[in-house]
Amino acid sequence: MARRDDLIRWSDERLRASAFSDVAVNGLQVAGRREISRLAVAVSASQFTLLQAVDWGADAILVHHGLLWGSRNGPIDGPFAERLRLLLANDISLIAYHLPLDGHPEIGNCALLAHAAGYEPAGRFAVVGSEPLGVVGTRTDPQSVGQLLETMARVTEREPLAVGAVGNPSVLARVGFLTGSGYSALDEAVAAGCAALVTGDIRETTMAEARELGIVVVAAGHEATERLGVQALAGELADNFAIEARFIADPNPI
Repeated sequence: MARRDDLIRWSDERLRASAFSDVAVNGLQVAGRREISRLAVAVSASQFTLLQAVDWGADAILVHHGLLWGSRNGPIDGPFAERLRLLLANDISLIAYHLPLDGHPEIGNCALLAHAAGYEPAGRFAVVGSEPLGVVGTRTDPQSVGQLLETMARVTEREPLAVGAVGNPSVLARVGFLTGSGYSALDEAVAAGCAALVTGDIRETTMAEARELGIVVVAAGHEATERLGVQALAGELADNFAIEARFIADPNPI
């Protein structure tokens, strides 16, 4: 068992949370029990994942997508209220890390996704504030677009989509990894010398923009590309604080 505040303090330092300019509240979002022995882990704090945490008897849940975002205004109602009710009624703490868990060079989503795909880090891009989020990766055996798609299908267990300059080049010497909604960093990926950008989701304009910039964009799923970081952090917390951690999967086709 561990003190909740000690666990959060350790996570803040490990992720350098205060260094990131983020619209999300990082760290404690909803206060529940002060002592933690069971830590549920999920990509997002949805009713499904919260109910699973309740059924397991979790003292806290650690997520990448929490409930508190800077843009939220208005009444507490609908699904938001139901999620809060689940947490408060069951005395479960909600802990969330957004950009710090994307950009960390060791246990961040981008770094871990690149590693899982067999790429070695060769640079950073997509700077928010003063902190880079994306990872540029290289391989000793550069892949074609088709091979990259096969790799991402294996890593994410879902079929990715490729748009843009899919016929050129035939070999991808440098690939950028920017999980979640990374489509807005196309210019930065090109400036970093990337022939392809692996991200989570894209928008309607991405195909034409990527084609005109001469880059391939692989949409491998927002949720699917952001599973690794929160699990890695939870694993370190379990080792350092002698608590039990369990990942709750909620696959999302988006």
